[in-house]
Amino acid sequence: MLRMIIISFLCIGFASCDETFTNTSAHEGKSRRKITYSYACLDSAVAGNPTSKKIDKASDLVRRIAFHNDDVTDSVQNQWGDAFHQDAVESKAFVLLNNPNITATLQKTQNDLLAVRENPSKIKYSIYALNDTAINAFTFGGHIYVTKAMFEKCKNNQSLLYAIVGHEIGHSERGHTKKSIEEMIMANEIFGEKNGSTAFQIKKMLTSSFNQKNELEADYYGVDLVDQLGDDVCAAVAFWKEMAKTENAYNKVEDFLRTHPYSALRAQCLEQHIKTNYNKDCNASAH
Repeated sequence: MLRMIIISFLCIGFASCDETFTNTSAHEGKSRRKITYSYACLDSAVAGNPTSKKIDKASDLVRRIAFHNDDVTDSVQNQWGDAFHQDAVESKAFVLLNNPNITATLQKTQNDLLAVRENPSKIKYSIYALNDTAINAFTFGGHIYVTKAMFEKCKNNQSLLYAIVGHEIGHSERGHTKKSIEEMIMANEIFGEKNGSTAFQIKKMLTSSFNQKNELEADYYGVDLVDQLGDDVCAAVAFWKEMAKTENAYNKVEDFLRTHPYSALRAQCLEQHIKTNYNKDCNASAH
C-alpha cells in the first residue's frame, strides 16, 4: 500500500518557487540579525529545475503521510547513529585515528559550534577522526566523522574547520538526518528489512542520502555558526573554489546524479549568502 502511495504522489505536479529560511542569531552581546536562506542560486543547476523540485516536494509529502512529526525523535536519531557507528567500527569500514591532539582539536571545535546554535536540538553529538586519505567529512545520528586528509586541509585554518564541522551539525539540526532515517524505515517496509537496509547502507556510504538543497542549507548553517564565533566566513568560499579546480566541467547528466552541488556553485551560493546576510564581499577579502 505504501509503495502505491509513493508511486501515485511522485506523479503529482507542484508549482515551483524560490524558498527562503529565516534564522535569528545572537551570541555574546551581538545584536540579533535575520539570516535568510535562499536557494535561488540552484536554479542554474539540475537541482533547481522544475522536475527536481517536484520530486523533492513529492518525497516530502510522502514522508509526512508515512510519519508523524514525533516518530523519529532526537533520541531515536542517536540510537540509529550509535548502531551505525558500532557496525562501521566493528566491520572496519571505519578506522578511527588514535591521535589525542587531533581528537582534542575536533572536540573543542564541535563544542564551540554547539554552544552558539539557535534553538538547539537535543541530539547528543560525538566527533571522530578517521584514518582516511579522502578529503571528506560526514555525519549520521549525531556522530560526526572527519577524515585525516580533511583535518590536514583545515589544521592551519580554524575558520574552515568550523565551517566543515558546522556543516555536518547543520545536517542534524536542519532535519536532514531525520529524513534519512525515515527513508530507511520506509525502504525496510517496502522491500523488507534485509534489502531495505542494504539499499540504504549503499546509498549512505557511497553517495550520501542528502540532496543538493540539503547540502547548500548545511553550508549556510555552518558559515552562520562561524560568524557567531567571530571567525572568517569566507574561508569556506575559498575552500570550495579550490576544490572546484579538481572537478570536471559542468555536465547536466552528472549533475542529475550528484547529491552535492558542483564546488564552483557552492562557492557562488555561499558568496551570495555571505554578501546578503553579512554585507561582506569574499572576493574583495581574497585580494
